[in-house]
Amino acid sequence: MKNLKYTAALMAVVLGLSSCEKTLEVAPRDQIAAEQALTSLLGVNSLLNTAYSNLRGTTYYGQSLKILPDIMADNIYPIPGLNSNRLITNSVNQAGAHMSIWSLYTTGVNQANLVIDAVGKLEGAQADKNKLLGQALGLRSLFFFDMVRVYAYNPKFIPIKNGSLFNYGIPLVLKPTTSVSTIEYPKRATVDEVYTQIEADLLQAEGLLDNSLGNKYMTQNVVRAILAKVYLTWGKYDKAAIYADKVITTSGSTFQTGANYANMFYADNNPEAIFDIVITSEQSNINESLQSYYAQFPADYSKRQDPVAFANINEPKVGYGDFSPTPELLALYEAGDVRRNVINTSNKNGTTVTYARKWVPTKGANFLQNIPLMRITEMYLIRAEGNFRAGTSVGATAQADLDKIRLRAGLTSVPVTADAILKERRIELAFEGDRWFDLLRLGQDIPKSTALGALAPISYQNDFRILAPIPNADLAVNPNLVRNLGY
Repeated sequence: MKNLKYTAALMAVVLGLSSCEKTLEVAPRDQIAAEQALTSLLGVNSLLNTAYSNLRGTTYYGQSLKILPDIMADNIYPIPGLNSNRLITNSVNQAGAHMSIWSLYTTGVNQANLVIDAVGKLEGAQADKNKLLGQALGLRSLFFFDMVRVYAYNPKFIPIKNGSLFNYGIPLVLKPTTSVSTIEYPKRATVDEVYTQIEADLLQAEGLLDNSLGNKYMTQNVVRAILAKVYLTWGKYDKAAIYADKVITTSGSTFQTGANYANMFYADNNPEAIFDIVITSEQSNINESLQSYYAQFPADYSKRQDPVAFANINEPKVGYGDFSPTPELLALYEAGDVRRNVINTSNKNGTTVTYARKWVPTKGANFLQNIPLMRITEMYLIRAEGNFRAGTSVGATAQADLDKIRLRAGLTSVPVTADAILKERRIELAFEGDRWFDLLRLGQDIPKSTALGALAPISYQNDFRILAPIPNADLAVNPNLVRNLGY
């Protein structure tokens, strides 16, 4: 019975699709006709757009993966007495309160696999088929990368559990499920096997793609940026520097000046974005949006991208505005740092509060600001760290890249060290969903803010809460899965 329920749910995702009439060059649409899906370039492209739509879901980059890595670590915390009770359990790392993206197997991964499988059987121009295949490979690799970071240990820091290395990654599902007879129950590959597959997908995609589609799709630049981040996480620092340099050299994104630093976060399309997750009126997350969670904002639609109105404590506000930067993070900002301008005070229920405002509603409408998955600034940080740890100078010295970040912020040069780079990385990428993963990729414990009371750090080696739980429903139907210890 459990297997039948699982099968029914999976097939509903695969085949429960409605019509769409879009060409290869149009904006993503969520749904497709089952009879069209795998028989034409049009239909396969529509299915690919459905795979893209997973990125903006509230359990993924539409909310959770842009806020939980900060609140589960030590960058933000719920404002005491003024929180709407959202993410309270995540802030104190209650067992089971974690990132949850395992459902990508029955949605995004399977959709990408359907596209990959179908492309080779289609008629049409090879260039068009290459774009479809490259995008699907890029998406699948991104799904796998995020899942292995959430459900498995870093490959360089595998702890010993019960006398042996707990080297379980995630299942590598590389074939589509199209019918009941094709459903498989795979085991978890090793962590290194998963990273090797991610690398292979991305390298293949790099060779198939160009940059003609722009930054709202998987392009060669986007794939290279993901590769840079994968290599940084994998500890392959020389390759991280090489791929970050490729993006810096060819990216259409614009490294912003210090004068425009805060303003870029008020734009619907951040000019530093390498990859923008598109949000339209049909896909807006409304009350569950990043904007609503991170800060209250002007009730007057015409003022929603007005920094003065945001900072005015007398301006009527709406939104939850549940979270504030931790005192530990605020203490890192040096005098004159322009990045501090994305943090302001406001008034909530008569109390002065501190908000981060990297996520700003669209002027004249609700929650239509696109979500930048990566910014060009991160590539400079990756190149700096990669070069420093590898002892190389690809594209620039680590010192030059560190200076570029600090001088843009209005600060002076400091000698390059790993700690100096990581400090800039924490400040620069605060509120963008990187803090938790940065700590884990270095095998470090997770510190907790004093704003939450006397909470002990979460031990990377010994605390099971480092990893997310695999859903019980999947464990029940797949006897080959090994559960994460402690759950």
